[in-house]
Amino acid sequence: MKTSTYSRPLLGKQPARILLVDSESFPSDPDMVDCLTEAISNFFSVACNLGGPSRMSLFGIMTFSSYPEILLPLSHVKSNYGRIQSAVKDLQSALKSRNSAAETETSVTRAIEEACRQYQRYMSFNSLQVRGVLQQVEIVLMTLRQTKKMQQQIEEALESSDLTNLKRVQLVEVDSWTKDLMETIPSLSQSSGLSSNSSSPTCGLLDVVRLDGDGLSLQNFFNAWLLNTDTDTEHLHLVLPEDSFSDNGNFIIRCDLQERVLNPAQLPFYEQFTVHSESASMKTFPTPSKATGMWIPIHRIIITDTIPVQNICESVIFGVPMIVQATSCWKLEWEELEKNQQRFKALCYLLMEKEMALIGHIKSPDPSLDGGNKKASKTLLPGKASEEKPCGWYVFLPAPNGTLLVKGIAAKELLLPYTGTTVMDDISDEALDSMRESFEKLEVLDNFNPLQRPSGLYRCLKAKYGHDEDKHSKHKSNHSIDMCSSPKQPCPGASLKIDHTGRRHPTGRGGTHRRMSPLPVKVGRLRSLVEFPQEL
Repeated sequence: MKTSTYSRPLLGKQPARILLVDSESFPSDPDMVDCLTEAISNFFSVACNLGGPSRMSLFGIMTFSSYPEILLPLSHVKSNYGRIQSAVKDLQSALKSRNSAAETETSVTRAIEEACRQYQRYMSFNSLQVRGVLQQVEIVLMTLRQTKKMQQQIEEALESSDLTNLKRVQLVEVDSWTKDLMETIPSLSQSSGLSSNSSSPTCGLLDVVRLDGDGLSLQNFFNAWLLNTDTDTEHLHLVLPEDSFSDNGNFIIRCDLQERVLNPAQLPFYEQFTVHSESASMKTFPTPSKATGMWIPIHRIIITDTIPVQNICESVIFGVPMIVQATSCWKLEWEELEKNQQRFKALCYLLMEKEMALIGHIKSPDPSLDGGNKKASKTLLPGKASEEKPCGWYVFLPAPNGTLLVKGIAAKELLLPYTGTTVMDDISDEALDSMRESFEKLEVLDNFNPLQRPSGLYRCLKAKYGHDEDKHSKHKSNHSIDMCSSPKQPCPGASLKIDHTGRRHPTGRGGTHRRMSPLPVKVGRLRSLVEFPQEL
């Protein structure tokens, strides 16, 4: 679909989600209950505290057996972790304490209908602004049982329900018995539109997902809810040199963007995931005056592994790179300084020789090691000093000039699943010929020199803030002229009266100056403060 503008929404239409859990199947596997609830709790600990616009607007939890039970009505996700965590604990207790009972044929149908009614009730009691953002609901049904019978019940429920605001129903079959077969069974398989009647109005609304019963598969399934899967507009245009097949002289490839790693700057404990502590701390202390006298920690990174440089995946590296070199701190003894530099050179030499990189994690500073240093009490660290903090991971890459380049590398909690299925097959000859012709018009560089690629930052900054400085100077000049030349004006509505001394006094309506009677002053003989001798 062609777009008429070069803009897109910040976030697409994020559906509200209602999780339906089959409470009759999970009591047979208590370990699976713990695994499921831990994955849900882990996901919402991030989703509820993630900065920026909400990626998941509403969420609800229900269980169903012979009848549906609402554990968490549709609620906002942003900054609502306490309430959601309480509902997850209730879900864990309900699944473990549930006694197995005979399954009714209408249990799934009732659960689907109740979920749709809950969404309609929520929308009817909210403003038009909320309704414009939340236009769809997605129902996720999780079970340990075979899904063939449930598929039929879901299709029957969809045929009798209002499908106006329903995005889809996702039936998730969790295999708790596939731990020994993880090497042969894919962790995620999906099929869509399972209705046998292609002309049915419910065709395409039902997706069946099969998950392994391990924590990683469940965690990736929930983490995928943070991805922007909206397909209303494209995200990126690649503009290449035109070729003979281009229309109107434009050779544009339209693309979508997908996050691979969560941005730690949008989460608490950002200072643990970057060695550039100044940028992490200046969010709290934006002015130099407030930062005066504050201290930042000396990072202690524990090296744990080495890895070949060619085996590092660029998709899991993030953040601003920093150059690492041997210290020149003048407070160290000369022998210690020289020994430290020799060790650093030896480290860089061996890494270059073996083409290896270092992997390490940051160690949180221990306030007790400062030995009562008063300066340590002003350390520029957000949060409480005694709270537990995560440990970010880093990779150190060697350089031929005897330095290291340190970058942040994704930890387990920051990694997002990749949902693409692109296969490099069946490329048409026309597309290849067109791309080859466009490539021939591109310049081939031996290396990239940033000094030859200006961005125009200086010009833009001067243009943006230079006008503000001119306005400030002009205003200051006009204010000085007014203070020097303008006489003091009386209050509005007052008239001027000139006395015998030539002074003007405001009188009449609106006058605020009141003439006071002179104070009696007795003038005596003035004596000189310094006595001079009479004979010089």
